[in-house]
Amino acid sequence: MKLYTSLLLLTLSTKARCESFTYVIAGGGTCGLVLANRLSEDPNVRVAVIEPGDDVRDNVNVTDVTRFLRAFGTAIDWQYTTTPQPGAANKSLAFHAGKAIAGTSAINGMTYIRGDKPEIDAWEALGNDGWNWDTLYPYFKRVERFSPPTTAQIAAGASFNPEYHGEDGPLTTGFPFELLNGSLYGLAQDAWQTLGFPANADLNSGNTRGFGVWPQTIDRDADIREDAARAYYYPVEKRPNLKIIKGTVTELKWANSSATGSLLSADGVEYRDGSNKTTILSTENVILSAGALRTPLILERSGIGNPSILERYGIETKIELNGVGENLQDQTNTALQYSTNFNITGTVPYATFVTAEDIFGNQTSTIAAATDAKLSEWAQKVSDANGRAISPSQLESVFRVQHDLIFKKNVTIAETLTSGSGDILISAFWALLPFSRGSVHIKSAEDIDDPAIDPKYFFIDFDVTVQTGIGRISQELWYTNPLSDVVVDYLVPGNVDLPRNATDAQWATSLTNLLTPNHHALGTASMMSRELGGVVDPKFQVYGTSNVRVVDASVLPLQISGHLTATLYAMAERAAGFIKDS
Repeated sequence: MKLYTSLLLLTLSTKARCESFTYVIAGGGTCGLVLANRLSEDPNVRVAVIEPGDDVRDNVNVTDVTRFLRAFGTAIDWQYTTTPQPGAANKSLAFHAGKAIAGTSAINGMTYIRGDKPEIDAWEALGNDGWNWDTLYPYFKRVERFSPPTTAQIAAGASFNPEYHGEDGPLTTGFPFELLNGSLYGLAQDAWQTLGFPANADLNSGNTRGFGVWPQTIDRDADIREDAARAYYYPVEKRPNLKIIKGTVTELKWANSSATGSLLSADGVEYRDGSNKTTILSTENVILSAGALRTPLILERSGIGNPSILERYGIETKIELNGVGENLQDQTNTALQYSTNFNITGTVPYATFVTAEDIFGNQTSTIAAATDAKLSEWAQKVSDANGRAISPSQLESVFRVQHDLIFKKNVTIAETLTSGSGDILISAFWALLPFSRGSVHIKSAEDIDDPAIDPKYFFIDFDVTVQTGIGRISQELWYTNPLSDVVVDYLVPGNVDLPRNATDAQWATSLTNLLTPNHHALGTASMMSRELGGVVDPKFQVYGTSNVRVVDASVLPLQISGHLTATLYAMAERAAGFIKDS
């Protein structure tokens, strides 16, 4: 009896249900902190956020709006690596994601652009009743506290339409004081105008096409990054019903373990702290907000996913959802560099968004027909490459929605950033809506920190075609007056490898060699109908469960013409309302 008691006490000490919460949120990133703030507004509930990263409010690589790239490769970056990518000369690529209270909002480029209206409307076509631009737009405005540009910033290119911005939200947005070099803006604007891209007075109107200076998630007056923690957590961190626990959620604990058709209910989460001690928290509701590269791993370790993957690692399948970890979409980034006789100071975040018609011109209808005829072939190719987790017919249905966005709704399909520093000018460009689909899955039943990330960059040839098209436009900019007057030399990749009149083959080689991730991963627990391979329903509930939700970039079913941050904040605000009302 004494031995039994000792063993029982030992078990309880290593796997103790030490506290009970109404809501446990796995991940303290962009969406997780929005939810923590909104759910803890009710003093009658208890909210826990489990986050492996540290408090970075005093980290200069976070706070300084000019230093964001310096956070890459540090302790606040997960420093993931992709599997070898044939589309990137078989290289394994570094993939950055924030490991901090605030998540990737602590290390990203701070860009705040919502995207095009039809892209949000398309969510409804994928099985999400009530999800469209009009229903999300109030949340875009609710999030934001916009700082109108100063006279000096307007001279440097900043512009806006007050109709499209919120004034009282938690998240401060605007233009940095470092927005200098008004004369460079004029040169760039004139050159883009010559190429047929007029100034866009407000990139957050729901129509992104054209040239503009993008707003950012910054507190302009404090000259500091406005990440999710600064906007949503620090102001409420002393609430007695809100707690952040340092740890890594590894799996869900089930109240009922048989998959007999009834909904599964989670009554706790298991997490690992810094000393690898495992603890279980009791909870009434679990919200996974660990991001597109980690949320699928938690689901898989909990028995939700593709049975063939789970069986490989000895995990019992509780709910068969083959879409878990699939539909991974990221954008491919390429940069051209030039030297200049123009001294560039401050920041110059000039964005130009282009449509299919801008790239293909009078060939657009021909390209539209040719690609439409290939959709079933592409769906078959992606399905086969991913082990038929998602069927060709399911993929083709999604591809047709995407094709319609590109060729009928005329959304922007590529973006180029005109930037520079000192005596260097840069064009960084990427296709926005790739048809290539990859995956992220666990590599073992034990290690949740080393995912198998396979974005399958350039897996579909059309993605190379679009990347080449935006590359040619970006390159032509530097040969266009008046910007061409300040260009001295073409540095990367240079005239030998990629001359002005480069062939498609030369472009393909350069793109393969220069490719870097854009770090906009999404789709791995898609909010779509279950018939299309979706993982969560329109209210973020995981199919087959009664109290498990996912709210992060993994639920976005398609890429967005813009940057993810603005949409994630608005989506999380709306999700908080659904959760409160449930």
